Amino acid sequence: MQKKNRTQNKAKEANVSIKDIAEHVGVSTATVSLVLNSKDKKGRISKEVAIKVKDAAKEMNYRPNMSARSLRTGKTKTLGLIVADISNPFFAKLARHIENIADKKDYQVMFGSSDESSIKFQKLVNLFIEKNVDGMILAPPQDSEDTIMQLIYRNIPTVLIDRCIEGLPISSVQIDNFGAAYSLTDSLIKRGCKHIGFIACNIGLPNISKRYEGYKKALENSGISLNKEIVCSVSFENFEQAVEQGIEKLIKEGADSMVFSTNRVGIQSLLTLQKHEKYLDLKYGSIDNPDEYKVSRLPITCIEQPIEGLGRRAFEILFRQIEDPSFDEVESVVLQARINELNNL
Repeated sequence: MQKKNRTQNKAKEANVSIKDIAEHVGVSTATVSLVLNSKDKKGRISKEVAIKVKDAAKEMNYRPNMSARSLRTGKTKTLGLIVADISNPFFAKLARHIENIADKKDYQVMFGSSDESSIKFQKLVNLFIEKNVDGMILAPPQDSEDTIMQLIYRNIPTVLIDRCIEGLPISSVQIDNFGAAYSLTDSLIKRGCKHIGFIACNIGLPNISKRYEGYKKALENSGISLNKEIVCSVSFENFEQAVEQGIEKLIKEGADSMVFSTNRVGIQSLLTLQKHEKYLDLKYGSIDNPDEYKVSRLPITCIEQPIEGLGRRAFEILFRQIEDPSFDEVESVVLQARINELNNL
């Protein structure tokens, strides 16, 4: 009998309504609604009453009816976030920052990883559309232009992050990829490196392509000829094996240093390099600065991406689009990253 009463009490708590809170506090349902929707100041509700309403809602374990709210406001208070790989330290931190920022606006975030597949990316986008998310923040893989155009045509609030697609009228937030790779390569050149290898995962991606251009320009400006034998682009499939083969090639061709285009490439490359006697003699530069580098026993020059800034700016733009459907300005935000010397020896 006692167990049954507990179940009934839980059911009762789960069904607490605005009317129940209003009766408990002794105010109107309109007052409760304004307070719980953060509109108490606009409704000129006193601070004392607002506190009583919030305390009562917490005490009574009030949970808003999201379906009813969606029908009333036309919004689900949910966002879709698609990254390349949520296990990648960069994307994991980015997702966490976006989730924290969204939570402050009472938004929940649904996550997905495309694994750099345009097919999987399209499926995830379609799923989020079916779920009626209010907007999306996306790191698009290669060959995803048609999917992005679908979102533009349907006027679904969307912001690209980490990479952009040139020629499409859609807002984006990314770092100065060209400048970051230029600075990284130039730093290695100033340390006496002449045979600087470049290893990337899918050099055809817009952000990686820009990094490759920055690498080449730094070589050119220092009078160093580009040696394509020490440039390696590996695929996302069979990644570990592909990186190992790429590193073997760079060492065989006489690279005296290496630029890693992403932290994932860098981490896997260092695991492979530790098998070689000369790996302590080489110099390294990397876009991103994951924790794994700090225990690598190697001095690494890193580009520190402003991950929190990327997430914040992307959410700000997306939130503006959601709140004002008539807002159609395309914003292309480029943030500067800083160079960081890690001396782990």
